[in-house]
Amino acid sequence: MRKLALGFAAVSAFVAGFALEGCKEQCVVGAEGCDCTAGGACDPGLVCLSKTCVNAGPNYEEGADAETGNPGDGDPSGDGDPSGDGDPSGDGDPSGDGAPTGDGDGPKLDTLENETADDGPCVDTGCKKVDMLFALDGSGSMIEEINALKAGAAFLGIVNALEDLNCGGIEYRIGVTGDNNNGWVTPNNWQHPNPWFDSNEFTPADISVHFQAAATVVGNSGINTPLGCEHVLSSAVALLATDQSGFVRDDALLVVVLMSDVDDYGWYDQANGNACGIGCQTPGQPVMTLHNTLVDLKDGDPAGVAAIVIAGDPMMNGGTNICGQPQSCGAPTSAFHAERLYEFAELQEGMNGFTADICDGAAAVPQAVQTALGDNIDLACQEFEPVG
Repeated sequence: MRKLALGFAAVSAFVAGFALEGCKEQCVVGAEGCDCTAGGACDPGLVCLSKTCVNAGPNYEEGADAETGNPGDGDPSGDGDPSGDGDPSGDGDPSGDGAPTGDGDGPKLDTLENETADDGPCVDTGCKKVDMLFALDGSGSMIEEINALKAGAAFLGIVNALEDLNCGGIEYRIGVTGDNNNGWVTPNNWQHPNPWFDSNEFTPADISVHFQAAATVVGNSGINTPLGCEHVLSSAVALLATDQSGFVRDDALLVVVLMSDVDDYGWYDQANGNACGIGCQTPGQPVMTLHNTLVDLKDGDPAGVAAIVIAGDPMMNGGTNICGQPQSCGAPTSAFHAERLYEFAELQEGMNGFTADICDGAAAVPQAVQTALGDNIDLACQEFEPVG
């Protein structure tokens, strides 16, 4: 699984003075002169040619030759073979013996199909629906991160990124739960029949307001979790596995967002896992078991499940606290190694798993979700083909 930096952003001016090869070591994926995303997309105003984002100029046409940029039929030589590989039919069989090579060699224009509507044609493949569950650690140490995530402008940015997945027009549902088998968490005095927020019923602004209220409820419930027993992953899986509300749809990509500054039933939070001899008495289920439970909800198709994990990176050495518990970073964030949460992300198929280090700060949390949606989850949606 590819890990992406939280600061995945538009191309900046510093690349302009560098030659292409000299730039690539510090290129931002999608920027001019840099690699396209795995789905063949580039920053606005650029097109993906030969797996590199370029400014093809105002005269560029969709049928232009991938190497020369010559407009027209994509065959500058006029020999009926636009690719130059000896296969004028384009069927992958240059010899005509009925045995296509299928080796994928040479530049191809089909990467243009995955660009946004502003940059080129976009072909609707994969999912057009997303079911997204946020499982939030409601302990007092997570207040800043929750506040950053639920802030109006920040969450509207997340909703916009969600709606833009896979050519746009995504129908989505957003639900909220906590870290202690809290079930569906809804705004106070919630009167609607469903305990989640549906894009077919609410505007993005309404959903932002409802999410803010529900996340506030989670932030006020942290005192109900026994010491060391925070478990956003186990809580989310338990809710989805027993849900009777119809939240999970067969034809929707299921996206689970897990945010915590500790692990899911971390071993170091068990009474015998730290020098202080205090903590939780409940060990968690194996992570693979939890993963398989969600895959079963998607008729056994692992491509139908995706994860966004924002927690302490187990590879970061932030020392230990007074009880000997391993930290990804110390004060003021004080996040602990989230080994089980990162393992869960690693288990996701292909690009379906995304991790971000919560030590990067509260302000980076909503950007992490947007980054995950714009890259990993977008590709996961394209790859998930619902049955029927």
